[in-house]
Amino acid sequence: MLQLKVIDTADVPAVMALQAECYGPEFLESAEAFEAKLRATRGLHCSYLAVEGDRMLGYVVSLPVGAEGLPALDAPHIERARTPDSLYLHDLAVSPAGRAQRLGHKLVQQVVQRAQDMGLRQVSLVAVQGSSDYWRRLGFQDADAPLSAAIAQKLASFGPDARLMRRDLVPA
Repeated sequence: MLQLKVIDTADVPAVMALQAECYGPEFLESAEAFEAKLRATRGLHCSYLAVEGDRMLGYVVSLPVGAEGLPALDAPHIERARTPDSLYLHDLAVSPAGRAQRLGHKLVQQVVQRAQDMGLRQVSLVAVQGSSDYWRRLGFQDADAPLSAAIAQKLASFGPDARLMRRDLVPA
C-alpha cells in the first residue's frame, strides 16, 4: 500500500540514490544541500517520500519562498523565508515503478494541497531536462518575463534550458 511520509534527514541517503537514478549528473545535488532544505523547512511538512512497504518509489522536496527566494541548485545553505508567497517545488523524482502509478502527479497534488493549507498564493518550480510540457499538463505556466537579476542568476545555476514556472492557487 502506497504511503506518503514527511522526509527526515535519516532519509537523505535513500533520496540521494533515487536522485541519481532519475537525473543526469549536472542536476545531482549533495546530501548537504538536501539537508539544508530539510533544516530550513523543519516542522512545515512540505517534503515527502512515497513508500510502498520498504521500497521508496519517489520523493518531492519543496520549501516556502518569498519573491527573491529561489534557491540555487546544490545550495549548501537555505534561509527560511520570513514572508513566503509561494511553495517552491525544488525536486521531484519518481522511480520507474512509481511512474506506472502516476506517482509524480500524486506528489505534486500533495505539494499543491500543502501550499493551499499554508495560505500561499502559488506553487513555483524550475523545469529542467525538457520537462516543461509535463509541468504544463499539471497546470504550471512559464513565469512572466523579465525576471529580476537575482532570480535570473539562480535560474542559471540549473542550466541554459531551465525555465521558471508557476501555478497560481485559488484561495481556499
